[in-house]
Amino acid sequence: MSAPSPTSAPPLSIAFVESPLQFLSALEAHTACASPDRSGELLIRARGSAKGMTSFLDAFDVSWLPETVHLDRAGAKPGVLRTRTPVRIYLGDACSGQVHKALSLAYLERRLPEVVILDDGLATYSTIETLSSSEKGPLIRPRQKLKPSRTVMAAYVADRLRGLAASGRLGWHTALPVPERLNEQFTAGGGHITRHRFEFLQTLPTGGSHPRDNPVIGSALAADGLISTEAYRAWLDSIIDKGPITYYPHRREADEFLAELGRDPRVRIKHVGLPIELRLVNLPPNSTIRSLPSTAVVSLAVLNPEVTVDVTEIPGEWWTGSAPDSLRTSLNSQTLQAHVRH
Repeated sequence: MSAPSPTSAPPLSIAFVESPLQFLSALEAHTACASPDRSGELLIRARGSAKGMTSFLDAFDVSWLPETVHLDRAGAKPGVLRTRTPVRIYLGDACSGQVHKALSLAYLERRLPEVVILDDGLATYSTIETLSSSEKGPLIRPRQKLKPSRTVMAAYVADRLRGLAASGRLGWHTALPVPERLNEQFTAGGGHITRHRFEFLQTLPTGGSHPRDNPVIGSALAADGLISTEAYRAWLDSIIDKGPITYYPHRREADEFLAELGRDPRVRIKHVGLPIELRLVNLPPNSTIRSLPSTAVVSLAVLNPEVTVDVTEIPGEWWTGSAPDSLRTSLNSQTLQAHVRH
């Protein structure tokens, strides 16, 4: 009698994420892309040392994860791609040096599996633009200066991903609005785009807030030196003068700035740990969220279609000159258009 054949392992996908939004995007992509019988498994390799990730991972209840999803805080170490054979790789930050090293070492002489780009804030537009451009540049962030060896690696990974697109194995799973021109460029190269509206996130037992909290979403633009800190504070003061607010800081805002802001008795600063999308999901219909242009307002408009998302366009005089024109356009145009459409 012949021995029974061993049970084959379920197909495995691996996600490399370095921010809370990338983490949530990986969950949305997995629930949308998993096989119909839900036998596919996902290993999320989170870079726990990235700013804001430790507090997020500590606050995130692993019981919220589907049974097919497993979490590891080791990040994008090359070893996981040498010892495992994923059918799909999700990239939260396609410009990450750690990710580039992992892909380059593991797939130097091997065929890459399907790769899906996840939302990484408005920087995602730059990534898709780079992969779609006829100039075929390296995958680097705007304003980023790399050593020659890193630039070579970033160019190699970009070339490999363009090759995947040509064979129909490069995707972009997004909740962001997709500009028509970018859609045409990406799909012309063979890439495919799938959409989500945070269907999985909306099933989690989190969030909820009273409209009297007057939520204001903090921005990293001043902390990153892209807009004037004085102008940003003046904008906040103009809102505070109309009534008390609950301020949800961005993870890159300086402690000194927040401490000074918190001295105003009309301001309640709420360090949420979990991303704003989880905390402000399912707000009452008469709520108003105030913010500068950001990815968060796109997400929250999707999650709360009956809530007013009041977005203030950034005046030209606020900019410090450090931001490239493409980022200004994405912030002041695409994000605001997304609010209108959603």
